[in-house]
Amino acid sequence: MTVSSSTAPTLTGVTSSTSEGSGGTHTEGAVYQYRFTYLDSSGNESLPTAALSVTVPAGNGIADESISVSLPAANAQYSQVRVYRTAPNGSDFFRVGSGAAGSTFVDENSAVLTTPLQSTGLNGNYSYMITYYKAGEPESRPSPLLGPQNVVNGRVLLGNLPTPPVPPPTGGFPAYDQVRIYRNLANDPNSFYLVDTVAPNVKYTDGKTDAEISNLSTLGNKTVNLDGPTVDSNTLLVNITRRDGFEYDKPFVVGELSFAGRKGGRLLKEKKFTITATSTVQDLMGFMKDTVGIVSDSGDATRPIIASKNMIPGESGSLQPNAYLSSGAIRMVSNTGVDNALGIDLTSFRIRDANGNITSPNLGFGTIQEAKGQSAVTDFIAYDSLGLPLRMRLTATLEERSDQQLVYRWYADSADNSNKGKTDIAVGTGLIYFDGNGNYVSSTSSTVAVNRSGLPSTKPLQFELNFKQISGLAAEKASLAASRQDGSPPGVLTSYVIGEEGTIRGVFSNGISRDLGQVRLARFSNPGGLEQRGQNLYAQGINTGLPIEGIPSENGLGSLSAGALELSNTDVGGDLVTLVLASTMYRSNARVITATQQLFDELLNLRR
Repeated sequence: MTVSSSTAPTLTGVTSSTSEGSGGTHTEGAVYQYRFTYLDSSGNESLPTAALSVTVPAGNGIADESISVSLPAANAQYSQVRVYRTAPNGSDFFRVGSGAAGSTFVDENSAVLTTPLQSTGLNGNYSYMITYYKAGEPESRPSPLLGPQNVVNGRVLLGNLPTPPVPPPTGGFPAYDQVRIYRNLANDPNSFYLVDTVAPNVKYTDGKTDAEISNLSTLGNKTVNLDGPTVDSNTLLVNITRRDGFEYDKPFVVGELSFAGRKGGRLLKEKKFTITATSTVQDLMGFMKDTVGIVSDSGDATRPIIASKNMIPGESGSLQPNAYLSSGAIRMVSNTGVDNALGIDLTSFRIRDANGNITSPNLGFGTIQEAKGQSAVTDFIAYDSLGLPLRMRLTATLEERSDQQLVYRWYADSADNSNKGKTDIAVGTGLIYFDGNGNYVSSTSSTVAVNRSGLPSTKPLQFELNFKQISGLAAEKASLAASRQDGSPPGVLTSYVIGEEGTIRGVFSNGISRDLGQVRLARFSNPGGLEQRGQNLYAQGINTGLPIEGIPSENGLGSLSAGALELSNTDVGGDLVTLVLASTMYRSNARVITATQQLFDELLNLRR
């Protein structure tokens, strides 16, 4: 499509002549003035030429004159000329006919002078947009800006108006059959008004004044919808366009979309969605809903998921937790409670195309109603049958408070929920009831089921939530914690102990202890008949009698000393102490004897 100034014809080479008695009815002696405009295929005109004055000569006194004028020559823009003329000796110009440029026009005064000449030109800088249109169908989004074209007392020619595209077999847009032209105002470059609706592949000359197109009280006048038709659930993602000022781009391409939102301020695990040529807005909304764990169906018709009160200006009623379209925009409504509040920022999305290029579609999600409602959240790790860890999040929100009871609803999410072809992280929901003293009364649907598709683990992983230790007492801030669980990761045996009752209990590296076995004892009526096998081992002999078996300390059997070693019947420490004392006393006694012997020797020496 082209935008250029419209050329006006000139009187260069234009001639005129009169002919008496040729069937015309012009008045003899009268002066007639002619002006000419170029005519496009849509019936719009360029500015007119200057006036050409023709005087009908006096003749036989009968008004039988005709006037012939040669029309201005054609140019690259126009091939047709329209002719305007005054009444005899008049000054106002009216349409009398048209013809091919360069041909001769014969005016016999047969035209009714009713359509006046529009000689006003445009002044200013003008830009254009076009849209595709079909009666009864939504209009397409506008094209990029065309122009600007500076005009000084002139008109603008739009050439090569495009042919609307053929709709694909799968739909996506109507079979447009017309083109709409929009133009800004000389004093307002950012507002665009409808100029005309024309057929495709034609030339259009714009000569409408700003006042003419900007008067919205005139039937048919309107401003352009810069955003174009709103999307619906069946709109293909690859057909979606996004506007930034007057610029448009396509945020979605065939490839892999990665999405990581926030829930209650906590970053969720990134999930992936494959965009194909047939992926729709509904597919995207379902993916996002599953990825952030919005629960819209409780599975219990008697206690459905409650809605939120609609506080959005201009709206009323309630907001059901879900993902849906509202006035062409994707709206995400979370479950109640501040810890279920959703957050989606510009960096939440990434697209990797077929060539490996990574882009961010920069989808601008904002918050139009803040999350409210008392809630509490806790994170913990669960383990499947292979000991693989699964990230779990449990959120409880206040759902009902009455004279009789408090009711909380719990929501379980797992970022590691693996279900073929799905990205749902919601793995369970139910209710918790408390009485007027804040005591736990009961709970519903306390089973959590986590899918393990693609893994040889037991499918699904199911475990029970035990809420009996929590209370509904008032507190400054609600809290929730997983205090105990019976699942664990894989571990290896690190040590073991034998109890007084003979139980062998192993301790594993994951902190779990398990009973590994049981020590059993046996006694015989004739222990002296046991056969010695060496290394302090004995076996049943022919004279021992039948063995009486059992656990330690039963049926007259012996007992075990926990922590004592086999054959350890000596107190080594005590014996060492005794040995040291005996050695010290021996040395002391030996010295006493030595001193006594020396005294006796001296006595004997005195006798001599």
